Amino acid sequence: MDRPNAIQQPAEVLLKEIELENQIREMLNDTQIYFDYNLVPQADENAYPTIKLDLITINKEHNQKFLFHSTKGETKTSILQAMITYILEYKKHQESYAIEWLDVKQGGGVQTSWFRGSDIFDVLNKFYYEKEKSRFKIFKIKLMPEA
Repeated sequence: MDRPNAIQQPAEVLLKEIELENQIREMLNDTQIYFDYNLVPQADENAYPTIKLDLITINKEHNQKFLFHSTKGETKTSILQAMITYILEYKKHQESYAIEWLDVKQGGGVQTSWFRGSDIFDVLNKFYYEKEKSRFKIFKIKLMPEA
């Protein structure tokens, strides 16, 4: 079963998606973000496809991309609403970590990036999202105290 593309969607659906994306941008303040939508392969060809949203943050200072959070659903509207719910709640349920790291290919100095995650492995998955692991040296991962 084919999923309709944007031009086939009613304008109201597209406007709602834009509204929800803008709401997420506002909730994350001045963070540079990218909405990466992908279809998830289904075992059953006749099943309605699932969409996965990876919300990516981009740090302009050191030009790196990190995963903020992923969510899946059947419509962009439903996964954007799930992302909003996550953003409203994640600070209550996740720890804050600081990672000191170096990009060995670019050189430069040691960088520090901050992440929230359920554990250190979750944070490392966000750090290494779509990256070649050998390109980066991690010097320190520190669990930050809650203020």
